[in-house]
Amino acid sequence: MIVLIPAYKPDNSLTRLTHQLTAHSENIQVLVIDDGSGSEYTPIFTELTLTGATVITHPVNLGKGAAIRTGLNWARIYQPRQVVVTADADGQHLVRDILRVGAHTATHADSGKHSLVLGVRTLPDNAAQGSGTVPVRSKVGNALTIGFFTLATGTRLADTQTGLRGFTPQMIEWALNIPGDKYEYEFTMLLRATRAGVNLVQVPIVKVYEPGNPTSHFRPVRDSALIYAPLIGFLASSFAGFLIDAAALFTLVALGTPLLVAVIAARIISALANFSVNRLMMRDGAARPSPGNSLMRYATLAVGILAANAALLEALMTLGAHLAVAKVLTEAVLIPVSFAVQRRWVFLPARTPQREERTAPELQLSKLSGASVEEEYTGRRY
Repeated sequence: MIVLIPAYKPDNSLTRLTHQLTAHSENIQVLVIDDGSGSEYTPIFTELTLTGATVITHPVNLGKGAAIRTGLNWARIYQPRQVVVTADADGQHLVRDILRVGAHTATHADSGKHSLVLGVRTLPDNAAQGSGTVPVRSKVGNALTIGFFTLATGTRLADTQTGLRGFTPQMIEWALNIPGDKYEYEFTMLLRATRAGVNLVQVPIVKVYEPGNPTSHFRPVRDSALIYAPLIGFLASSFAGFLIDAAALFTLVALGTPLLVAVIAARIISALANFSVNRLMMRDGAARPSPGNSLMRYATLAVGILAANAALLEALMTLGAHLAVAKVLTEAVLIPVSFAVQRRWVFLPARTPQREERTAPELQLSKLSGASVEEEYTGRRY
């Protein structure tokens, strides 16, 4: 088993975790990716190599997603038959939980299934000595991403932000093709996994947090924007469609067009634009369904949304709501419904992991056995 740990400016938590892993079994290969931490942290990584860990160094900080791909690429080249378990460098994952995820991953590797094993933080905080209180930002962030993930995929996970993940050898090539260099990489991976028919296996683990979570490099605004990009893009597209729809509706009603006719005409105008935009956005890099199938499904959805739109507008206006207020309330209800149906049905690709024609960069390694490993990039930077 390879334990892959991306690290950026780590503290002694990484040293402690590496010592524990290497001391546990000689069958555990610890692979640490120094993601451009700088010369100040060289002593820490040097100590790791003395314990038997392999260290790959990025000359500059590329991001967690890029660091994970570097490690997966190393595993693909040098240990292609080994399962890979990713763990965080900040001490949030206990050795016993890493081993449990590794054991589950090995079982699924033997079965030949396309599986991604997730260590989900569901066990009580006091299940581990020294575990701290879960930070508010982590609670809120996880709740938001769970809600979005469920809405987008129809699959409910107990923890969408976990960094403890197990990859079977069959999944490594697939994971190398997931886009994103920062924190969005891991969330995008989950979105694509559900759309590719990957089996998501949840293994309960202990919640462990250091007070104040001091070693986290997560930037709430910037990194959250990257994580929620699919939803933000859809909302932007929907808002543009809403403006087109509303402008046409108000114009037609002002000209004396009956409400039902005005609603239908306005929706047809906005739907034509939305279909083209959303078909690209919902792709998530997977193989697209045929345009004909997508268009038929989209038309079916549009008819349903149209009927619901007209019914809700009529009901709200009957209750005395102004047309503008009724329109906003109606769209607030129907946009999430439309988003979920489009992702889960209208633009759903074939449910098999797709191998994309993209060559991962070669790793040029100066040393492999316990010493620090420097990486030089050739071809496409990732």
